[in-house]
Amino acid sequence: MTCFVVGESLVDVFETEEGTVELPGGAPYNVARGLALLGRKVNLATDIGSGPRASVLKETLTKSGAKLWPGSETDNPTSSARATVGSDGQGTYEFDLHFTPPVAPVPGTEEARQLVSLSPSILHTGSLAVHVAPEVMRGWIHALSDVSTISYDPNYREGLGPHDQVLERTEEFIRLSDVVKASQADLRALYPTMSQQAVISRWLSMGPQLVAITGGSEGAVVATENVQVRSTTPPVTVVDQVGAGDAFMSGLIDALGRTSMLGVGSRESRRRLSERQLTSIAGYANAGAAITVSRRGAVPPTRDELLDFVSSYSVVSS
Repeated sequence: MTCFVVGESLVDVFETEEGTVELPGGAPYNVARGLALLGRKVNLATDIGSGPRASVLKETLTKSGAKLWPGSETDNPTSSARATVGSDGQGTYEFDLHFTPPVAPVPGTEEARQLVSLSPSILHTGSLAVHVAPEVMRGWIHALSDVSTISYDPNYREGLGPHDQVLERTEEFIRLSDVVKASQADLRALYPTMSQQAVISRWLSMGPQLVAITGGSEGAVVATENVQVRSTTPPVTVVDQVGAGDAFMSGLIDALGRTSMLGVGSRESRRRLSERQLTSIAGYANAGAAITVSRRGAVPPTRDELLDFVSSYSVVSS
């Protein structure tokens, strides 16, 4: 299965007792890295900037097995997020963002033909990118929507703009998507007066065939218009929750791919997912998040690590 991811890459900066620690991050970057570690062929269209930080981002990504799309290395400073991790393991961020991503190729050109020839089963995007460069993100979706399932993670962050504007942009991309994953925190920020169930119903009515909501230790809810399941979180010692949602996203995409639920002609199959299938998919994705929170920073699991963990906790894998 080939995957295409578009969005920001950055360096997460942590202050620890041992001093300042910098680790690769950025939600789309983390998802691309996670998918590659799970054995998928991955291209990432991003902006890693230049200099030593960019070199670390590139080296870490390529070691995972993913590839940078041409134009992803720029003269910009590498984006960063200064992370503060609270007593609950949750991170808050102060961003220094520089994002000039490559644009989708013009239809009819040789580059466009090469892109379509990759036939990626999934195009994933989300987070800061859709607010910083919405036209570019729309361009990639339109370029691949005929061959790829579209997945989206709003990954709400403070400072993106006025609430109404952020909500409008978020719902625009939900309407363009087939699979949407968000956290309970995202929902509280975007819809402070609506219940989780009401938001799930609202999003499913907008076009996506599958919606997943993560809740940390409370587990995850995964829903279609016909079935909804809750997956509990295996017990682990939490170091921090940085990248947990991204690891869940990678696992969710991987699990859907392994059940032939991605790519051309898969929309109706996702709508007809059974309770058992959804439970298996959710458990697999949840296991990836659990492994990640047991480590410092966004370090997703390999396929072998995930399968070992799934086996240890009797989580059914697809």
